Amino acid sequence: MLNKIKGFFQKMKDKKAFKSGIKKLDNGYYKEASKILLPLKDSPHLNQEMLYFNLAGALIGQDKLNKGEKYLKKAIEIEAEQDYLWATLAEVNILQQKWDSAEKAIKKALKLEPEKKIYQTKKDVICGSEELKENYLEYFKLLKESIEEQKQENWKKAVELLVKAVEYYDKTGYVFNQIGAIYNNNLGNKELAAEFFKKAIEREPENEVFKRNLKQVLR
Repeated sequence: MLNKIKGFFQKMKDKKAFKSGIKKLDNGYYKEASKILLPLKDSPHLNQEMLYFNLAGALIGQDKLNKGEKYLKKAIEIEAEQDYLWATLAEVNILQQKWDSAEKAIKKALKLEPEKKIYQTKKDVICGSEELKENYLEYFKLLKESIEEQKQENWKKAVELLVKAVEYYDKTGYVFNQIGAIYNNNLGNKELAAEFFKKAIEREPENEVFKRNLKQVLR
């Protein structure tokens, strides 16, 4: 009975820590997230696939790409039929300029979810020209710089970096959605927010998050 009680409290403790780690990760605090998630890597109380996936994200955010790739592969060993795991692995390979590995990973993601246009867009980068590849890497670098500015609440500087990022690569809706969110939540300009949410939807018309964000500012 005592062991069951201990197990119950440990389960609750691990789940609470996991949620805290995800919150840190979502807000761009990658180092803090990894410090919370790493001690949980052997917990029997958590979904290991999701734990490894989010731990990988925390490590990748700190440019610890090899370690992030290791945990992504661990997640894939558990559940190889999840398209987002393969797509994320492709992204990590892109950042390491491991183009052959990136191509294999994105092809697997496309095989699992052939209707996801975002995966085809990523494949176009991987199989594209050297200039396109270099532009994509610069785009990603600017995204990271913007996240750091957002953590310091330097909202205008964050937007400047994001606008510059889409000068290098504008095929996905992510950055436009981020700009819209900053205008809506932090700079108090719903008109500009709506403009950027619309641009995000133009690039990813199936994305429900982008649609919901636009609907919210148009109320």
